[in-house]
Parts: sequence; C-alpha cells; structure tokens
Amino acid sequence: MKTIIEEGAFVTLKVKTTSKGMKEINLPAANMDLWYPFNVNFTYRYSDAKEYMYLVKERDYTGPNVYNVDILKRTKQLTQLGDTIVHPAVADRNLYIMKKAGALGLPTIVQKEYSLEDVKEGFKRLDKLISTVKEVIQDRYIRNYPEVIFPPSIPTEDWDRAVYLGATEVELTALQEFGEMYTMLTLMRKIAEGR
Repeated sequence: MKTIIEEGAFVTLKVKTTSKGMKEINLPAANMDLWYPFNVNFTYRYSDAKEYMYLVKERDYTGPNVYNVDILKRTKQLTQLGDTIVHPAVADRNLYIMKKAGALGLPTIVQKEYSLEDVKEGFKRLDKLISTVKEVIQDRYIRNYPEVIFPPSIPTEDWDRAVYLGATEVELTALQEFGEMYTMLTLMRKIAEGR
C-alpha cells in the first residue's frame, strides 16, 4: 500500500487488488486515524468482486493481530461517518497508540495544528526511546553471554535475532508500539510537507 498525500483534503492509496492489479483510491485526509493502520504489517487490499477495500495482515507477519483482521469472506466494508470512513478496530488501536504517544511527549496526528519542526522533534524523542529499549535488551544479552564482550559495530541479522530472543514481552510490545508511533509521525511529516 502506497500513501500519497494530495494537496487539499485527500489521500491517495495505491492498493493491490484481488485480481493481482493495483487500484488508486482517494480518501479524505481528515481523520486518517479512524481508518489508516499505524502498524505497517497490515495493509489494505481491494476486492474486485465486492468492490470495496479491506484490511489484511501481511503474509510474513507473525505478531499479534492488533486489528482483528479476518479472511476476505468475512470482511466488511469500512463504515461511512460523515465526510470520512472508519475501520473500528483501526480507530481503537490508533487511539490507544496516540494516547501512549501523547504521554511520552510525542505529537499526534489528531492535534489541531503541528509543524514540521514538531514532527522532527517527535522523531528525535522516539529515536531516543527506541534506542533506550534496544540498549536494555542488548545489555542483558551481553551479561548473559560472557563470551560476548561488546556488540558488533554493525549489527548483523544473526546478532539481532539472538539479542531479541532474550527480549521480554513488555520490551517487544514497546518496540511494536514505537513502530506504530513512527508510522504516525511519518504520516504527519507527509501532511506537513504536503506530499
């Protein structure tokens, strides 16, 4: 799913279709938090037969199904609410993420006004939070394996896999939620830049 912020009041989503093609769908930019999944492991597809967009979990994603997506047969069309659309599970999850982001001092997409500078500061703060959690996980790994004296200067996929096997559920959840906050900030940056 590719997201293009149009100047004005619309967002264009380029989504895969059930017939293996691509479809561009114009949606209102206002209230994106009600329908746009902040978790990048979920994306919209378009059903040619049903003629509507539905949410799917990416094939390789094995994490929690935070939006309760189901097979196409049991999907429902997004709800129209005034001038916008709503995916109830996405709206609920995004609200949860925005509350956490606000508590951590990050700007949120529902703020009346925010600048590009606010978003950049949000990225910096979020980067510090992510780095802190990663350092805790990595330090624990190094303590548990005395043969490892220090982390590699350029971590490999094998290193990351080994280190994150020792992460607690709380740490993994925090990193997933930080990822969703990152997606929200990315959308906010696109909106602030008008692209």
